[in-house]
Amino acid sequence: MPINFVRDDDDDTYPEEDVFQIYLENRLSDQSSQSAPASSRSSSILSSIDAMANNLRLESPQRPTLPSVSGVGVKRPIVHPESSSLTPTKIRRTGSEETYADPSSGSQILDADTLDPYIIAHDQRVQSLLDRKRVPWGTIFELARGVTNGSWLWSDITGEYVDQLCGTNAETAPRVSKIITGKWANMAVEALEVWAEYDREQAAIMEHKGRGLGGMGLWYGKDNWHGGKIQQVGRLKEATGNESFFIQLEQPEVRRSHRFGRYLGSRRILQVKVPETLSRQRGDEVRRFFECHKFILCGRVFLPFHAKEGGVYMVETNNGFGRRCNPYEGDHYRLSFMDFINWHNPFKLNSHQPISKWSARWALGLSTSVPTISFDDMHIQYIEDEYVTPADWGSGKAPAEKTYTDGCGWINGAALTQIMRRMGYSSRPTAVQGRIGGAKGMWVLHPDPAEQVADGGCKIWIRSSQNKISLPKPVPKSQRIFELLAPSRVTGPCRLSAQTLINLTHNGVPNEIIKKLMAHGIQEEVKELVDWNGPQSMLRVWRAVEKAGGVVISHIQRRAAGEVRALGIGKLREFGKQEQGDEDEGDIGVEKTGIGNVEVDEVEVKVEEKAYDLGKIPLQKFSGRCPFSGRPLGLHQTALELLQAGFHPLKLKLLFDKLEKVLTMLLDSYVQKFHIPVTESVEAYVVPDPYGVLNEDEIHFRSSEPFIDPITGAQQDIIVGPVLVSRNPTRLPSDIQKVTAISHPKLANYFNVIMFPTKGKFTLASYLGGGDYDGDTVMLTWCRELVDNFKNFSRCEEPKGIREAFEREVEHVRDFDRRISNLSLKEAQQALQKVLILGLAETRVGLYSIYHDLAVYKKGYDSQEAIKLAYMFTTCLDSNKTGLRVKENVFLRDQKTWGSEQPFYVQVLGEKKKKSYMVRRKTPFILDALVEYGQALKQKHLKDYQQHWNSQQDEDADEDLAGHWKAARAKADQARAENLSIFSSNMEDIEMHVQGVWEDYLRVTAAKKEISKSGSSSDAYTELACRFSQKPSFRLFQAFSDGDVHLIKASFAAKRSLSFACSVAFKDLCSIKAQASGSVAFTHLFAESMSIPKKVVQTLSR
Repeated sequence: MPINFVRDDDDDTYPEEDVFQIYLENRLSDQSSQSAPASSRSSSILSSIDAMANNLRLESPQRPTLPSVSGVGVKRPIVHPESSSLTPTKIRRTGSEETYADPSSGSQILDADTLDPYIIAHDQRVQSLLDRKRVPWGTIFELARGVTNGSWLWSDITGEYVDQLCGTNAETAPRVSKIITGKWANMAVEALEVWAEYDREQAAIMEHKGRGLGGMGLWYGKDNWHGGKIQQVGRLKEATGNESFFIQLEQPEVRRSHRFGRYLGSRRILQVKVPETLSRQRGDEVRRFFECHKFILCGRVFLPFHAKEGGVYMVETNNGFGRRCNPYEGDHYRLSFMDFINWHNPFKLNSHQPISKWSARWALGLSTSVPTISFDDMHIQYIEDEYVTPADWGSGKAPAEKTYTDGCGWINGAALTQIMRRMGYSSRPTAVQGRIGGAKGMWVLHPDPAEQVADGGCKIWIRSSQNKISLPKPVPKSQRIFELLAPSRVTGPCRLSAQTLINLTHNGVPNEIIKKLMAHGIQEEVKELVDWNGPQSMLRVWRAVEKAGGVVISHIQRRAAGEVRALGIGKLREFGKQEQGDEDEGDIGVEKTGIGNVEVDEVEVKVEEKAYDLGKIPLQKFSGRCPFSGRPLGLHQTALELLQAGFHPLKLKLLFDKLEKVLTMLLDSYVQKFHIPVTESVEAYVVPDPYGVLNEDEIHFRSSEPFIDPITGAQQDIIVGPVLVSRNPTRLPSDIQKVTAISHPKLANYFNVIMFPTKGKFTLASYLGGGDYDGDTVMLTWCRELVDNFKNFSRCEEPKGIREAFEREVEHVRDFDRRISNLSLKEAQQALQKVLILGLAETRVGLYSIYHDLAVYKKGYDSQEAIKLAYMFTTCLDSNKTGLRVKENVFLRDQKTWGSEQPFYVQVLGEKKKKSYMVRRKTPFILDALVEYGQALKQKHLKDYQQHWNSQQDEDADEDLAGHWKAARAKADQARAENLSIFSSNMEDIEMHVQGVWEDYLRVTAAKKEISKSGSSSDAYTELACRFSQKPSFRLFQAFSDGDVHLIKASFAAKRSLSFACSVAFKDLCSIKAQASGSVAFTHLFAESMSIPKKVVQTLSR
C-alpha cells in the first residue's frame, strides 16, 4: 500500500518568474550599501550569473505540480508518483487543519505537522526582521548558534543590529559576534571559507539547475565545484528543569560532501551528535525525543531521517513554523518529506525490503563522496551475479558466501579514464569504490579488451547484489552520477592487531616470533627518535615525529575537506575498525581530540574555546593553535616547530619532554594496542577474478609500484608463493587463510587490487570474517616466519541456536504500511520516525566484543563458547540492517556469565571495570606474554631516554633568545647616556609587564595538579597568554615599534624561563631562534605541506 504524506507550504503564493534575477539584484544592492568591502568578481562570472536568470528549470530538485489552493496553512495532498491518478478525499480533524486520505488504498496518511514542535532556536520577532531584511542563512545560523551556547539572547538582537547583517554570508556571518557583543569571535581563515561556500551554494540553489550535484565546471572561483560540503552540526545535551534535552549548535565547517547535501543544499541538512554516555544511560529517552518531535530552527522545520554512529541526520522540509515561504531564499524549491523519500528510497518500489533494511539504506546518501561522471541511462546495465554451482543453498536468494561477485560490478576503461582526469590521478585506477543511484560497492575494469580502451562512452555494469534500492525507470539524471568514495590503491607496511595475533598463534605461529617482530619494530622506530648524534640528526628526529603523528596527512585531511579517500591519500581504513566494507560513513558521532590524527596537548585542549570567550583578538590566520602565543595545540606539531626553529632536545627541556611524550605514545601503540608492524605486507581492496582463471586457493596481486625485499634489496611488483590473507574483524580461527599467490598473464592489467577466485564451495572473502567484495580491504602478508608456521583452520560454521537468540519479528515495508493504517495520524508519523532512527537502537555489539574476548581467554579460541559469541557479535554488528535484536533473557544470561571478569592483560593495561575480577590463564596466552614483554621493553627505552638528560644540571641559558632583550637594553642605556630616557622607560614598562605575567605563571604552575582536576588548567594558561600578548601600559609614549615590543617581551620571558616563554610567546620565540640560525620565510600553507623524504635523511646522515 502506498504511504501518503500531507504537505504544508505556500509555494503558489509567489510567482516563480524572475526570482533568481530579483535575488541577484537585491544581493548586489545589499552589498553596495554595506560598509564592509564586497569580494570582487570577474566580469565573466557576472555575465554568467546574468545568464542564469533565463533558465530556472532543472531536474534536481524537481518540485511537483500542485493544485492551486489559496490561504495560509492549507494542507495539500502529496501522493506517490505512481499513484497520482488517485483522487484524495478530505477528512476533517479537530481544529482548522485539513488532511487527505486515499479511499481506494486504505493507506494511512502521514503528516509531519502532527508531531510536537521542539524549538532548537527560534524567535518570532527576530525571525520577521531577518526575513524582511533578507539576512542570509549562514548568518542566521550563526545568530542561532550564539543563542544556543548562551553568548546572547534573542532579546539582545535589535533592528539596528539586523540592519548591519544585510549582505552576503561571507560579509556578515564573521561579524555576528562583533555586532551583537562587541567582541570578535576567534575564527580561522579556514573557518571563513565556510561562509563563502554558503554563498556559492545559495547561488546554486537560486540558479535551480542542479549545479550542486557537480559536473558543471567553474563556480564563483572554484573549478569543478560541487555542493554539499558544509556540515551544520548540533550536539544533544542534558537539560535542566522541565526539558529533558536541548540541542546546542556548533560552528559550521567545510568538511565533507555527501549525496543529500549536494542534491538539497548543505543548509537543508542538520546533523545532531548524541554523546555515547547519553545514549548509553538514557537511550530510550533519546530515541523517544527524536521520534516524537519536529525540530524548529529559525522558522524552518527539520525532520530526522537517519541515525548512524552516535548521531541523527535531519532534513529541512517545505513546512514552515511562524514564517511563510520566502522565494528570495529559494524556499519554494524545498521538497516535502515524502518527495525526499520518493527521490531516494520510494516505499512502493521497495515494499519487499525489511523495514530495517529500508531504514539502513539511507546511509547510502550520507557516504563521504565526490561526484565524478554522469552515465547515460542506456549505458547503465544491470547484470546477474556469479554464484557457486551447483546451487546448494536450497530455494530463495543465494547467501553472500555463495555469491562470488557479491558487491562488485564492472566499469569500462573510458569511465575510469574520465574519473582519473576528474580527480587528477597520476594513473588510471583498476577499480573504484562508489555509489550510483540505488547501487553501491566496487566496480572493477571490465574483462572485455574492447571495453578497456580509454576512448568512447562511459559504461557501467551493476550486479544484483549491488543494487540496494529500486528506483523508477528511467533513472533520473541526479541518480546517474557516479559518486566516488575511493580508488583502488595499496598501503603498507601493515600492522597486526590483538585479534590477528590471537589467530596467528592459535594456528601455529610461535609466541617468540611475535615477540621478535615487536622488539624489532620498537627498536627501529625508537632509534629514529632518540639518535641525536651527528650534525643532521635533528632532520631524522623531525621525520620520526612527523611520521608518528601523521602530521602532514592531518593537514592535508583538514584542507581537502572530505576528499582525502577519494584522492587516494592516507590509510585505506581506520585501523581496528570493527566493520569494513561499504557501509560508510557518517562522521557526526565520532569524537576526536586533536587535529586529524594528531594528539593534543592536555594543557591546551580548551584554548580555542576560551579564546572565543575572551574576545580580545581579531580573526586568526590559521587554526589549531593558541591564538595569543601561537603555540600549536598538537603535541607532535609543537615538537616539529621547536625542532625546525633550531632548538635541540638537550638544550630545551620543553622539547625534551615533548619528545618523551611522543616516545611514550609510540611505545603504547605496541604495548597497549598490540599494533606490531610487518614489513612484508600490504593492504588493498579485494575483488573477484573477472576471468575465472584462479583456482580455489589461489590469489593474484600486482602493484603499480615495486616492492623492495628487506633482505635482498630486490625489486618486485608481483607477489608469488604462499601468503596469508586477513581482514577485520578476526574473531574465528578460520578468519585468516593461507593461500598461494600466483602470476597469471590474463590478470596482468589489474593493478593494486587483490584478486580472489570465483571457484570453491564458498567465496574466499566469506572465510575472512564474513567479508564480500563491496569495498572490503584485505591484509596480504608474505613474511616467511609467519606464513611458514601458519596452518589453516577449517571453516567455522554458525552454531545452532544463534538465530533463536534474537528477536525475529522482521517487518517488511508493505507490512509496515498496513500496520500504521490502523493508527492515528500522529501515531503513524511517530512510527515512521521510529523506523528512520533505528540506528540509535542499542545493538550491544561492544558488550559482545568484550564477552567474546573473555571466552577466548578462558575457554580457548576454538571453543564452542568463543565461536558462539563471535557469531553473536557479528549478528549484532549487522543488526541495524537486519533488524535483529538480542533477546533480553539471552543477553542477561550472557552478561551474568561473561560480564564480571576480565583477562589478565586487560587489567594490566589499566582498563579495569567496576565489579570485575581478574582471570589469569594457567597456559600461556599471547596477549599476556606481549603485555609483560612489552612493558619491560617500554620501561627500558624510557629509562634509556631519561639518561640523555642530566637532571642535576639546570637548563642552559639560550644566548640566541636573549639577544633581542640585550640589544634593546644596550640601546636604552646608550640613549640614557645622551639624556634620552624614553627607551629606558619603555624597557622598564615591558619588563614590568612580563614580570607580572611571570609571577602569575609560577602560581598557576605550582597549583597545576589541583587546577587540572577542576578542569580549568587550560583556561588559566590561555588567560596568561592573552595577558602577555597585550601591549604593555607605557607611562610615556611608545618609542619601540610594535614588532620590537613583541620580540623584546619574548626575549625577556626567555630570560626568566624557557618553559614560560614557550607557553606565552611560542611563535615569537621560534622566530627569534630561527633567525639566529639563518631562517627562510615560509607561509603556513607551505610549511604544513612539507615533509622530509627518507632518502634525504639517509643521504645527509652519511
